Amino acid sequence: MDERPPPSAAKLLTQFEDWSSGTEMPGRTMSYLKTGYLPDVLAEQTSIDGVEDMLTAWQDWEAGTTNPEAVLVALRDAGLESLLVALAKD
Repeated sequence: MDERPPPSAAKLLTQFEDWSSGTEMPGRTMSYLKTGYLPDVLAEQTSIDGVEDMLTAWQDWEAGTTNPEAVLVALRDAGLESLLVALAKD
């Protein structure tokens, strides 16, 4: 039985915005995004432009081949904030 709460696009958006505004460190933000199930959210949105790039950046971080700041920049550049805004409205 899976007792974890469902992902919250609104909460993920807030966490990402905290990094974007400079109030949160990249490593902490990545931790929040991971425990907030961002990879699951992205995996459900693969038909949307930019999501494959987001997943690739995330997987590079998971594999230890890139640093948190680079991943967050890649997520930003691929449109994560816009995606989360749209999902939070649903």
